[in-house]
Amino acid sequence: MNKTMAVLCAALAALAVLGGCGSTQRPGSSAAISSGAARTADKMVIVDWKNRSLGELAAPAWLLPAARGDWKLFKETWTVAPGKILKLGASNSGGQNTAMTIADVQYAARLANQLKQSVLTRAGISLGSDGEFDAVNDAATKTQVTIAGQERLTDFWQKAEVTDSNGRKRTVYNYYVVYACDEAVWDQLVGKYIFDVVGQLPEKKTQQTIAAMFKEIDAETKAEKPVSEAQFKLEITARQNALEAGGMSGTEQRAAYRSRDPVKAAAASTTGADKDYIAALAALAQ
Repeated sequence: MNKTMAVLCAALAALAVLGGCGSTQRPGSSAAISSGAARTADKMVIVDWKNRSLGELAAPAWLLPAARGDWKLFKETWTVAPGKILKLGASNSGGQNTAMTIADVQYAARLANQLKQSVLTRAGISLGSDGEFDAVNDAATKTQVTIAGQERLTDFWQKAEVTDSNGRKRTVYNYYVVYACDEAVWDQLVGKYIFDVVGQLPEKKTQQTIAAMFKEIDAETKAEKPVSEAQFKLEITARQNALEAGGMSGTEQRAAYRSRDPVKAAAASTTGADKDYIAALAALAQ
């Protein structure tokens, strides 16, 4: 463990033990989200893709599983050093170069969103009031991550023709990029994120509760648990519905996280900034 990570862990541990964690409450009613709500989806047809002339498939066999958190096929295709943490970035835009830039630029935002969802899922259950949850939600939303130490392994793009419900057509590019990092780098990234969230919280008790979550959040996000294709599609639909609805109130978000339902938690963590990312994932789920 390097010096920076040791300092972060020591600081978080000190905060956690000063007064113990907040009381845990039983999950309440879930937010009013219908993850399977009927919606009119645009029709997307893939017309070109990377290495098409070399016989590559319109989507590599590893891509959808990787988006679901299953990296087995990717590791069979690419040489990945033992212990590496793999993460996927994605974007959807009208131009190939723009899509590539967005996928790289917004990769850090995707990591922050994953950490935010992990923090708020626990905060929704552990904290004693909506006011405390709102403070954590605000801090977790504002906190950013840096991708220093991340290695860009490969990418893949698709050109698609999209037809909306009114028959209007447009051309878009879906872009996917795979990053890898050492476990020590991930530990430091998570530690810094939690440390920065805690630093924005006004109440010491809330600071202690969030600081005590570090090890659990680090372990959960380091080794993602693969989800089924069915759940992946439900989460995408729930995120799309959340975008169309314009977001949730703090009370609705907390209810979603307290439900311990990953589909509702995915919807609760969705913001307008996720639109391009969700569109790229939806292209895989169709």
